[in-house]
Amino acid sequence: MWKKLKSSMICWGNNMNDKRVGYFDILRIVSIFFVIVIHVTSVGLRLCETATPTWNVNWLLNSVSRWAVPVFFMVSGALFLEPSREITLKKLYKKSIFHIVVCIIVWGFFYSLLDQYIYGTLSAKSVPVAVYGIVTGNTGYHLWFLYTLVMLYIAVPLFRLITCHGSKRQLEYALVVWGVFSLLIGQINAFAAEAGLGSDLLPYSPFVIAGYGGYFLLGYYLMLNPLKGKLKKACYILAVLSVCAIVGGKWSLFAICKVESSAFELPLGVFSCSIAVAVFTLAQSLCVSDNVSRMLTFLGQRVFGVYLTHVFFVSLLYHILKISPDYCQPVMAIVISSVGIYAVSFLASWILSKVPLLRSLV
Repeated sequence: MWKKLKSSMICWGNNMNDKRVGYFDILRIVSIFFVIVIHVTSVGLRLCETATPTWNVNWLLNSVSRWAVPVFFMVSGALFLEPSREITLKKLYKKSIFHIVVCIIVWGFFYSLLDQYIYGTLSAKSVPVAVYGIVTGNTGYHLWFLYTLVMLYIAVPLFRLITCHGSKRQLEYALVVWGVFSLLIGQINAFAAEAGLGSDLLPYSPFVIAGYGGYFLLGYYLMLNPLKGKLKKACYILAVLSVCAIVGGKWSLFAICKVESSAFELPLGVFSCSIAVAVFTLAQSLCVSDNVSRMLTFLGQRVFGVYLTHVFFVSLLYHILKISPDYCQPVMAIVISSVGIYAVSFLASWILSKVPLLRSLV
């Protein structure tokens, strides 16, 4: 019986080329849930009185969830930078980039009008305001991800010069450069800014490989070279230490100096990156049954739609229905709200995917 069960299990880390989409689905599903947690707790921080138990829980959970968006970029990079995947400029622009731009326009317009409705500023100028917001990127606070994704997609042919023609050592060099100048120095400068030493204490910022592009390359690298043995254990230990650093560091600064530090949880920082790598590695190591794999595929197909729609339900719950973030015990309130918003967002995404004129928007 055990042999039969074992034979029906899918272990992605051991059969990466054939089953990698499976652990990508896990990463997407888990990451979108924590993105929702970020936005639910962000509302809690705005609506709750500072330093209350509810505020404290929202504050800390918000901080330790910031690895979620980097994981999305890592998954995208792993998919787009794979040499065996044929990506022409025509296909890249006509299919991928055009799709994202259309979503930015439609959802940007929708969320601009929603925000104006919530804040009571709907008027005859609402349409021009929405258009201006879309052009300048000031619409739907979560849509920044799409703007960044477009820029990364445009750079895909450049990244593929490294992944298709470069050696493993050259790829590692690019990641080290990104890690030092974008993550480490960016982290140091963030701490320096909060200490009053200026935002450019270390004025070294590379423009060839910086920002979220590094996560693109990192996802591809980990797909080809999964961490193993002692390196894998070290990765998990570093992730746990990063969580402790975020929680302990923020709490200590607030308790001692009354400073609400945001430097610890930078998405482009060493702590969030460490957690993101550990989550990616853990997903690669999981084994699931065929039935679970099919369910993950079904859920994973709707993640983009969940990302686009969930902010509407966050706004509906807290700004339109006026539900208080402290309607029950703080942790339970966050879990209940996040799970509920995920569920209705998934349903909305699934329904929209069945409508011919709207399916391309999710």
